[in-house]
Amino acid sequence: MQFKLLGDNDLENPIETIFINRGVKDSFSLLTCDESSEIHFSNLINIDCAVSCLLKHVEHESEIFIQVDSDIDGFNSSAILISYLTRTFPKIKINWRLQDGKEHGVMVEKIPDTTSLVIIPDAGSNQYDEHKCLKEKGMDVIVLDHHEATKQSDYAIVVNNQLSPNYPNKNLSGAGIVYKFCQALDSKLNHAYADDYLDLVAFGNIGDIMDLRELETRYYVKEGLKQIKNPLIRALVEKQEYSLKGNVNIIGASFYIVPLINAGIRAGTKKDKEDMMRSLLGVDEQVYYKRGKSYEPLHQSVARNLSNLRNRQNKAKQVGVEILLSEIDANLKEKVIILDVTDILDKNLTGLVANQLVDRYKRPVVLLRKRKKGVLSGSARGYEKSGVNDFKEFLTSTGLFVFCEGHNNAFGVEIIEENLHSLKEYIINSFPETKSNLEEVEVDFILSNDDIDKNFILSIAEYKDEWGSNIKEPLIGFKDIPVQVSEVYLNGNKRKLLKFYQSGIDFIKPYFKEEDYIKDFNEGETAYLDIVGKCQINEWDGKSKPQIEIKDYEITELLYF
Repeated sequence: MQFKLLGDNDLENPIETIFINRGVKDSFSLLTCDESSEIHFSNLINIDCAVSCLLKHVEHESEIFIQVDSDIDGFNSSAILISYLTRTFPKIKINWRLQDGKEHGVMVEKIPDTTSLVIIPDAGSNQYDEHKCLKEKGMDVIVLDHHEATKQSDYAIVVNNQLSPNYPNKNLSGAGIVYKFCQALDSKLNHAYADDYLDLVAFGNIGDIMDLRELETRYYVKEGLKQIKNPLIRALVEKQEYSLKGNVNIIGASFYIVPLINAGIRAGTKKDKEDMMRSLLGVDEQVYYKRGKSYEPLHQSVARNLSNLRNRQNKAKQVGVEILLSEIDANLKEKVIILDVTDILDKNLTGLVANQLVDRYKRPVVLLRKRKKGVLSGSARGYEKSGVNDFKEFLTSTGLFVFCEGHNNAFGVEIIEENLHSLKEYIINSFPETKSNLEEVEVDFILSNDDIDKNFILSIAEYKDEWGSNIKEPLIGFKDIPVQVSEVYLNGNKRKLLKFYQSGIDFIKPYFKEEDYIKDFNEGETAYLDIVGKCQINEWDGKSKPQIEIKDYEITELLYF
């Protein structure tokens, strides 16, 4: 196992070192961010016009159409907006629509002709033709979005932080922009409702992987996680109580809540998605649970179904990944992984698998499938340490794509099939050389056995609620740690746990296979281990002990005497 230090191995100032390694120069401001980090909603261009337009339609009792976008940020954005509007204006007439698949933005033909106002949360900024068409049909259009756009629309009221020079936070998701719109309505109507939806704001920003080094975004996320009110989110937290260990922080939300909602969007049926949206909206309904032979609240039913969908999705994903790995391993010289996954992956799993491949191979990934004759579409993911900071801009600049739309390093693409060869040639000639070593593990510190200190581990573990998004949880590399083989234990029945004690610290590895235990710890007297792990606090019987959760290990030497 090879360790690669992210920065200086400064064991005297671990927290400062960790934040510097993540590009944070002022860790104090980040750790103490509060309401002073907020940027006033009036800095968003068109927000006053959007409020006036909405209130005009409410007064006229117009029919309003809201398009729900097809990701967690889209669902949460629409749930905030619909919940706020129905609460504030009980007689309001709202129709909402879910996408059939992973489409984004509004489809003119799907909007009822009786509609007077169309609202598009978390999408729609670039739909200039659709804006014009809707305007010509006599419909007003409000866009509440955060995606990059080339210009303001002539036929829609677009509220977008990317298009607002006086709004410096460009790392606020669609849920955040909708929240700002609700703040503006609060101000106009003398209400204080917007903050009741900060939990949905938090999960929208976490799910859309916004940069949480941005103080305003971080403040909203931290506040939202403190006050989870939405019935579905609360049911999911209860469902994942064991994994969350009683604490919903940024990492816990990212790993144990967001994937369940994403599974519903990617793998759920139309009814599954409708039930999930209705649950996010707080619909008070009892549904029959066949196995339990009893009625239960809708949000409990949806939470269980999302867990089942996630399990099925993981199985389907893993089958596709295994097929792709052999092809990738045979072509590791490529700077960018480009694969045709037409007959391998379900289209709703493309982005998910692309993320996994980037993590594994440490380079950008483009996964494509045949959409129609001669046309390929799919998902692209950048790798921030590849030398190209904005992979979307890189691909767009080739002039070979029909479109590249989404975030800088996570977006959808479409390309004419005959351009694929030119794309690969362009990448060979223009993309920086990939220097990543797949065997290297990036760590914040490398400790020898003599360096191991309980207080050092505890000091890092105490910041567990701060990690997530661009402030990744720190990893520690332990070099040549001597462990008595006879004191390495495997505990548990179904969920087996590898455990040993060294230098006053528990080292554990959950979900350990018995066959691996027999292979590695069934002979010899002393094993020298290289370990990469995460700092934790094990709280038991009123006492706190330092603990390292092992991410990976390698036996470097085994002594038999």
